Amino acid sequence: MLSFGEAVRQFYSNYANAEGRAQRSAYWWAQLYQLIIALVLIIVILMSENGIEFFSAILDLITAGEFVFDWSDLGGSGQAACFLMVIFGLVNFIPNIMLSIRRFHDLGQTGWLVLAFFVAGLLPFIGSIADIGNLIWFIFPGTKGPNEYGSDPLGHDTDIFG
Repeated sequence: MLSFGEAVRQFYSNYANAEGRAQRSAYWWAQLYQLIIALVLIIVILMSENGIEFFSAILDLITAGEFVFDWSDLGGSGQAACFLMVIFGLVNFIPNIMLSIRRFHDLGQTGWLVLAFFVAGLLPFIGSIADIGNLIWFIFPGTKGPNEYGSDPLGHDTDIFG
């Protein structure tokens, strides 16, 4: 199992690498890292001037389709945190896709399933089921030993004669 730091390092060092396999710990540590950063930024926004009203306006956007909030009312720290959250999301977009592809490879599946789950995720109701299914799938251990996508990242060797 990878350590937290090693998983984050691999997440960024394999920025655009879809080849090979990613073990469960590589995937879940990277997700935890991103969640921690996002939560810190959300807390900064909530603590900023009119931060609660900002999230209320976002909820209105989701439920009613209208966003009524003046950006300048958020305050400097809230605006900076929003900007950093957007930058963080953009920087991590491609590595997340590549990590998901490598995770599917570890499960012996094609990386094209990332696209299939993304498209399914855009559909109302079906998207929620697809997202939950994807997360559950990523909980399962990868195939033991080498598969068509590379050697086992856990080092299991199924060739007892070699």
